[in-house]
Amino acid sequence: MPRKAETLTSGGVERLIREARETRAAPRDIADGGCQGLTLRLTPTAAVWSIRFRHDDKPLRIRLGDAREWTLAQARAVAGDLRTHVEAGQGIPANDWIALKRTALAAKGGVDVPAAMPRGRGPATWTLAEARQAWGAWMRREVEACLLRDATVRNYLGVMSGPAMRTLDASLVSRITVADVAAVVATLVEQGKRSTARDVVRVSKRFWPWMGDAGRKHLSGADPNALAGLKAPETGDKPTRRSPRVPAIASMLAVAQHGALSTSVGGAIELLIYTAQRRLSVVTARVAEFEPWPEREGWGIWWQGHRTIAQGAPTEDDPRHGSHALPLPPHVWRRIETYLAFSRREAEERGVPRSPWMYPAARPRRIGDPVTHLSPHTLTHAVAAMPGIEASPQDVRRAFATVCQRDLGVAAPVVGMVLDHATGDLPEVSDGNPMTRRSTLDQMLALKAPALEAWQKAVWAERLKVELPDREVLKAQIVAENLRQRGVTDLEAEGERRRKAAAKAYAEGRTWRQRRRPVGATNPA
Repeated sequence: MPRKAETLTSGGVERLIREARETRAAPRDIADGGCQGLTLRLTPTAAVWSIRFRHDDKPLRIRLGDAREWTLAQARAVAGDLRTHVEAGQGIPANDWIALKRTALAAKGGVDVPAAMPRGRGPATWTLAEARQAWGAWMRREVEACLLRDATVRNYLGVMSGPAMRTLDASLVSRITVADVAAVVATLVEQGKRSTARDVVRVSKRFWPWMGDAGRKHLSGADPNALAGLKAPETGDKPTRRSPRVPAIASMLAVAQHGALSTSVGGAIELLIYTAQRRLSVVTARVAEFEPWPEREGWGIWWQGHRTIAQGAPTEDDPRHGSHALPLPPHVWRRIETYLAFSRREAEERGVPRSPWMYPAARPRRIGDPVTHLSPHTLTHAVAAMPGIEASPQDVRRAFATVCQRDLGVAAPVVGMVLDHATGDLPEVSDGNPMTRRSTLDQMLALKAPALEAWQKAVWAERLKVELPDREVLKAQIVAENLRQRGVTDLEAEGERRRKAAAKAYAEGRTWRQRRRPVGATNPA
């Protein structure tokens, strides 16, 4: 029997636990006068909180948890809620409910705890389809809080919504085993979709721990470690990373400037080549990020807002805080000014405001969505379709790193500054001061400028040597290469298919030009 109740304190509880361990005294119960029925059970090896009371003329003793993990305040609060649960006719609560109550107190909100969860009656759990929907809603809230990116959400949901995973949609998450997911992976491998199979493993190992988090395990029923043994299939030898030479980069630049591509796509590829920045950084560039460099006549600055390595967000006092500033040599800055003048004039002629995006897309991603910026994949596909060029946008960064160090005498730390990397872009790029570059708020434009100017001059010298066919011939070559990569062998059949699809879209009023017409306007006869 517990001795006479005394109001315990946090320090007193710690003292009692220590004394029981050191004296090796016999087990005893100590009642807490601060909460009716709350009892501390002490033994030389354990200390446990429990609550004792009578209900329906029956004595009950319900364990709460280890007193070395629970605070006194948590034990008192959960004990009161537990007694209310029983006296309301909901029965003795499940251990998961008790754990959730404590987690909610420790997290100070944000944890969903059901009003009742009787012991012996498991909670209703999500199906995989319901879990995926809940995950998507949670990730979108994280995007609004700037903790995740839209691209990440699309990737995760796209992988978990694939046809192979949808075969498990009706299954309760609590009953899906590692063998079930492994069977999905094996099916994808048999279909030759080895990369997709690896994606399923990668995303599933993020999805299950999210479902099994203490705040939602009672809803999902998922074991966070259920897929611990799941392994991704091998992909064989990785392709050798290309580091194209300057002539190849110059040919890419020549095609971008020739007029066979749209002005927006060509301008984006040109900026990517001259600055060696990431695709996403280029396509998400805004008009407001470009301005003249007051300290150097004829130069400009690109205050790049998007960064893979975050360094804070803009503030009222410092609207450029967190940006990655790049000096633009006179040749590059003239090209930027020409492009800005062209896009501004085009918007005036159409009678619409100039897009805030430097390189706006031609149409929205989906009908009804706003028109934003180019997709990073647009640049990849455009470069891949350039005849005779075996390189990608990422290869430009490798070429910049290699050429600047090997041929132009640019120091490795400066290469890292321009690339905005914590480490170099190639294995041979060793940067001895990544911590300094990550900690300083100075943009070090004077160090970056010579590197970018030397790179621009090297590329432009080779660009002058490139000879291309006329615009229409080059455009036809790009289209043919694009079709070849897509596996189209019968050009006439493909042309007929496109004509029929275009005619159907026009008849249904779904073309982009029709959607841009003012409300009430009719199609021409």
